Amino acid sequence: MVASSLRSLALLVGLALAASPALTGCATDTADDNDFESAEDPITTVSSSELSAVARTRTDASLTFDNETPTSRKIFQASTYWQDAQDESPRFPKARMCATNVSKVLFLAGITGYDQEGVRNLIADVGAAGGKTFTMPQGKSKFIEKLNTIYGGHVPAGTIIAGMSIHSSNPGDQHVGFIGNTDRDGVVWIYHNNWYRPENEGGARKSFMVSDANLRRGFPRQWMATPWIKITRNSAGQVNDVKSMLPALDDMDPLNADFQNTLAIPREILNEL
Repeated sequence: MVASSLRSLALLVGLALAASPALTGCATDTADDNDFESAEDPITTVSSSELSAVARTRTDASLTFDNETPTSRKIFQASTYWQDAQDESPRFPKARMCATNVSKVLFLAGITGYDQEGVRNLIADVGAAGGKTFTMPQGKSKFIEKLNTIYGGHVPAGTIIAGMSIHSSNPGDQHVGFIGNTDRDGVVWIYHNNWYRPENEGGARKSFMVSDANLRRGFPRQWMATPWIKITRNSAGQVNDVKSMLPALDDMDPLNADFQNTLAIPREILNEL
């Protein structure tokens, strides 16, 4: 009877241990009392020296922007600084860090209300804070029709642009950045944690890829500008055609049937338009 009771007790203890969280494996080996406060801490931080460096950053005066506002200019200045400074923080030019990089640039611009590691949460935060979000339809004609309803197709600089898979919500199936400048040919440029690399083209190096310098350092991503779409307008100024400028960047291509673009204009920009 005693032996039977002991065996039963041992079985119960074993089941309890199996049901309890593991002490090794995926558990962090750096946990301490401060971890209980991590939920209260911001994901993104910037130092006073970083903010000072942003303020000293010169931007290209030859670039032009649609519906530029003071906040748009701050975002572009911060983005310009981050292009040169990102590789000083090794965790940022890495995979699945696109929303974190966008949050970082916003913080560098003095905008601290959006702080997310996930693309969908970042877009949701913009809407919840009083911004406007536009889910762009698929198909060229419908995309153009919707684009014309957004300030006549002049998407404000600093607008957040996300590309998300219509098949999956996995972190690797979505991307995010900012609308930047529009050049004299009507090409709209976006700024983001670019992932396009030679390995995506069978080893061939092409334009607008992550630099060899980053790849040699083990950084498979890079904050940079790439062309998004070329807009053509009719005599009335309405958009009547769009062309994808970098289809290889499939998650940001509005004409790719597997992905859908969402545009999110932060409240801070809306209030200045």
